[in-house]
Amino acid sequence: SAIRWPLRRMPSRPRAAAANPTLEEFFDQLDLNDEEFNDVDIDEDPGIKESVRWLALARVHTEKNFSPSAFYKDMRVAWNPAQLVRFRPVGPNRFVVQASCLGDWERIMTQGPWLFRNMAVLLCLYDGFSRAEDVVFVHMPIWLQIHKLTDPKENIVEKLLKGAGEIMEMRLNGNTRGDYVRVRVNHDIQQPLTKFVSIIRAREHQVYLVRYEKLARFCKACGLIGHEHKE
Repeated sequence: SAIRWPLRRMPSRPRAAAANPTLEEFFDQLDLNDEEFNDVDIDEDPGIKESVRWLALARVHTEKNFSPSAFYKDMRVAWNPAQLVRFRPVGPNRFVVQASCLGDWERIMTQGPWLFRNMAVLLCLYDGFSRAEDVVFVHMPIWLQIHKLTDPKENIVEKLLKGAGEIMEMRLNGNTRGDYVRVRVNHDIQQPLTKFVSIIRAREHQVYLVRYEKLARFCKACGLIGHEHKE
């Protein structure tokens, strides 16, 4: 009878690693212990704390190309800072802005909205260490006016503007330039602008016009900031 030789089992080849493993997959494959890290506590380092003070991220809300140097120049003119304001690009249409004093910082962050070539400039606080491209900021503080609203009450105005954004400040009286109330809201640029508000009084529907101060380019068809209706 024929001799049957035992079959030799070939050693299995290791599975090929993913061609482009993600950062999370890479760290999952590592066996790291806490004692292997040499952490730097930035809260305890005065030098690092000083370097990240008065930092913000800025973004021009547009898909169009523009000159960063022109943006820096126009913003310095608009902010009129008392001391140096530094700019640094950190990604497509993203810039780190750093003020040198508290007065300039408060003006930059609280006295907007700011415009560059009639386009909205969005700002948010920045810690200096997070990935700039991962930071999502879509809100723009802006003043609006409700005209011809007789005997305005704070609770009524809040209900009228519940879809306009978070109310940051409200001035119901003292507007000597007209019979309107001024309200500062944190507008989400992903949502359309509020064009009018309405109430029902004595079974009568009353509509009140909403106007905006320093409004950036917006679409009269869809109400979104960032483009015109012809675009």
